[in-house]
Amino acid sequence: MGKLFANRKRDEQTVPAVAPQPAWIIGIIDDEPAIHDVTRLALKHVRIFGRPLEFVSAFSAKEGFDLVKNHPEMALVLLDVVMETDEAGLMLVDRIRNELGNHLLQIVLRTGQPGYTPEEEVILKYEINSYKTKSELTRNKLFTVVATGLRCFRQMDALERSRQGLRSVINAAANLFQERSIHEFASGVLDQIDALFNIKADSLFCVSQRPLNGPFSIESGNQEFLVVAASDKFRDFYGKSLDELDPELEQRQLVQRTLSANQHVFLPSCSCLYLSTPSGWQGVIVAENASGLTQVDQELLQVFCLNVALGLENAKFFSHLNKAAFFDELTGLYNRAGMVEYGAGFLKRGSRGSASLYMLDIDYFHQIIESLGYEFGNNILGKMARVLRKEFANRAMIARLHADVFAVLLPEGRLTAHELAVRCAKPLMIDEQSIRLGLTVGSSVLEQGDDIDIERMLRHAESALKVAKEHRRGSGETFDKRYEQASRDSMTVLSDLRIALDNRELYLVLQPKVDINHGNVMGYEALIRWQHPEKGNIPPGAFIPAVDKSGLYYMVDLYVARAACELINAHPELRVPISINISANSLHHETFVDDLKAEFIKAGVAFNRVELEVTENALVHSDRAIGELHRLHESGFVICLDDFGAGFSSLGYLLRLPIQVIKIDRAFISHLTDSDEAIAVLQGILRIGRDLNKQLIIEGVETEAQLALLKSMQVDYVQGFFFYRPLPVKEALALLDGSNT
Repeated sequence: MGKLFANRKRDEQTVPAVAPQPAWIIGIIDDEPAIHDVTRLALKHVRIFGRPLEFVSAFSAKEGFDLVKNHPEMALVLLDVVMETDEAGLMLVDRIRNELGNHLLQIVLRTGQPGYTPEEEVILKYEINSYKTKSELTRNKLFTVVATGLRCFRQMDALERSRQGLRSVINAAANLFQERSIHEFASGVLDQIDALFNIKADSLFCVSQRPLNGPFSIESGNQEFLVVAASDKFRDFYGKSLDELDPELEQRQLVQRTLSANQHVFLPSCSCLYLSTPSGWQGVIVAENASGLTQVDQELLQVFCLNVALGLENAKFFSHLNKAAFFDELTGLYNRAGMVEYGAGFLKRGSRGSASLYMLDIDYFHQIIESLGYEFGNNILGKMARVLRKEFANRAMIARLHADVFAVLLPEGRLTAHELAVRCAKPLMIDEQSIRLGLTVGSSVLEQGDDIDIERMLRHAESALKVAKEHRRGSGETFDKRYEQASRDSMTVLSDLRIALDNRELYLVLQPKVDINHGNVMGYEALIRWQHPEKGNIPPGAFIPAVDKSGLYYMVDLYVARAACELINAHPELRVPISINISANSLHHETFVDDLKAEFIKAGVAFNRVELEVTENALVHSDRAIGELHRLHESGFVICLDDFGAGFSSLGYLLRLPIQVIKIDRAFISHLTDSDEAIAVLQGILRIGRDLNKQLIIEGVETEAQLALLKSMQVDYVQGFFFYRPLPVKEALALLDGSNT
């Protein structure tokens, strides 16, 4: 583990600046003015623990209460017992402790009538430090009483400040850990420093762009430090690397000095805070006007920096996941999920009501790949991304949705799909040769007053693109309501599917899961297929989406569970687990859990013979779904989190869910052999899964190179076309007879 906060070395670089010592505030509450004068004279010019004394006076219990109330910093009070009444002083003690809630103030009772109130009784009943007669308080004894009381106050005050400070640090850390972007996290840290120490510092926050001695750079660029947050005074530094700042700039020199020392540096003019995370990320906070910290402040600051370092690690990791979830690795553009996630906000910021979404497809791209290879194809995609960026600059949101399909979301966009196709079909220079590509475009229009629905706009643009590719390749088409025939076709599919459920036209195929260390099948995923009596084999993509959007998900899930039980009973040689997929919507059905259990009980199949695969999207913001999952787990079902990493909420749910198995989404595998970032993120996920003692299965393994990398990461179980596609039951079960994969 890296250093989380500075070693407390005492040298000329790190000696804390000494703050001016304020006076001790001492109250004198007595109805005899002479007592005030004598006390002040006796302790005139006295310094205790390096601090002078400042006296404030009151001449009655009522005045004394106001005096204490108005001086919360008061350390000690010399209080007469008998004033307005015989017990005025004692009643004032009670009000100070209980009404004001002040338990730090040290109270010394003085009385001119010894024996009036027994000393033992007063000490036991009231929260006081000492009880003296005025006649016995000589100058030396008065000094002793005051010094002893101030020592006690100092110790109690330090404890109280530590307690309050730790509470503030904990609360600050809780707030910071909610931030997932580096900038928001860093800005929050600067705000929390101001709040913790009640200051207004001029601050900047620098963070390394890759871990120290780390094998991979998760952020782009070389090993450098970037200013990720800054107060108003340093706002011009924000977003710049340390190397871009003037070498003579004091703040740059302070950052470098702190990094060289590997510890906090406290100076008369500022405080420089050093951060180092467990995985090697480094950071420095330069806070001007944050000097003169007390010992307690510095100790609290070290605890705070510990939490900041861990929060930085957390924010960095979420930043990587966010990048993997919402951005395309090859082009750096948004991916489809990113456009859906951020598109509405983009339009609200830049549109006065209308907008257009264009979906661009590179003509005959697959033939280009087949002829010239994937690397050449990737070059084309990269060049195409640059063309779109240049064409639209900051006016549009641009995404690569998949393969060779791009999207442009343009506020106030009034270009026709054909105009855009012509405008963007520019010659590309690749390997010193000019290539002119054709583009086919589908578009959808958001009219003023329409609700912003990016998914719907994408869906409409995709329908228009499909029509354009069929009838107007090289040009474009704009969506109109005629294309909604596709929705009517979907209704036909659902109608046929209801009949298929009654006629048992649906059947299971099995895709093996492979133990790559021993080369044998360690389980199967049961997948549903449909053999239509008239239309033949209907691919899953043609009916599964319709199932999820209809009320049939419940019926289909129970159908699959019933078929899985029948398969288990029919094949006693099936000695490995079989998994079935559970729809997100089924977990919201009132009777689904009970009905599912009933199917197993009726078939005589133990609950633990089947794993239930649930996608993370089924669980996002759904306490009911999570509750139903716990019920299934408590009944004995094995729960598997499917497509882990496809969304952005998986980490937050790992600790809440009764998961035994995690299937890591194929998105992390597709770029594994050509992306250090993909490897780094996958290693992080594997580490988390292993630390949580989960069984991990990697989906989407399709090449020998991917398999070799996974073996080097000590992955045990995989699933993918490199080994097996989904197989008929008989063929899949034949693999259990001992034949090697």
